[in-house]
Amino acid sequence: MNDMTHWSTISATEVGAASLLLGGMVGEVAAGATTAQRRAFFRAVGARIAATHPVGDAEDIVALAESINRLWHQHDCGEVRFELAPDGLLITHTGFARRLSPILGGATEQVLRPILEGAYDAWLHTLGSGANLSTRTLWWSDTEARLKHGR
Repeated sequence: MNDMTHWSTISATEVGAASLLLGGMVGEVAAGATTAQRRAFFRAVGARIAATHPVGDAEDIVALAESINRLWHQHDCGEVRFELAPDGLLITHTGFARRLSPILGGATEQVLRPILEGAYDAWLHTLGSGANLSTRTLWWSDTEARLKHGR
C-alpha cells in the first residue's frame, strides 16, 4: 500500500492540485478552440460524466433526481430538481458552481453550462428519450441553471 491511499479527499494539497490542473485545462481549451469547439468539448465532458455514472433504471423523475443527486452530493456539485412540462422536462440545477467558480472565474458559465447540458442530455437519452429531443439552457445565474429537455 502506498501513501497516496491515505490522502484526505479534502486536503489543501489535493484541492490546490485540482485547481491548478482544471484551471490550466480550461485555459488551454479556451485559447485553442473556437466557441463551437469549446461547447462541443464541454458537452462531451458532460456526456462522459453521465456515461461513467449511470442512473440505472429510474422509472420516474423522483427516482431520476435521487440517482443523479447522489453523484452531485458526493462531489459537492449542488443538486437537481425535475419538473414535467407540457413540451418537455424542466431541469433546475442549483449550487453547482460553489466550488468551481473560484477556479473557473469568468469562464464558469462557458464551461459548466455545456457540461450540464451534455450530462442531462446523455442521462435522458439512455433512459429512452427520443433522438429528436435535446437539452438546452433556458436560464443561467451564479447559483442556478434552468434547462429543458425537449424539442
